[in-house]
Amino acid sequence: TGGTITWDASTQKATIVRKGKTLELWIGKNIAKLNGTSVTIDSDPKVVPIILSRRTLLPLRFVAEALAMDIKWNATTKAITITYTP
Repeated sequence: TGGTITWDASTQKATIVRKGKTLELWIGKNIAKLNGTSVTIDSDPKVVPIILSRRTLLPLRFVAEALAMDIKWNATTKAITITYTP
């Protein structure tokens, strides 16, 4: 709860600000910035933010974990649960 997401079309950058953390991600790049420090999104260089059908899609696990949230995948129900414990 309590965050903002902005989009800069000229640089193709999404910026998420939440609970004192700033996360910047660029379309097609496997490197993001968390509070100004470069971090790799995933060990697989193909895991990058993309635009599909005019929608910006961000790697959910990376975003959640970078913003100090816990993410769980339930293979049986095919459900994702994201929680935040302050």
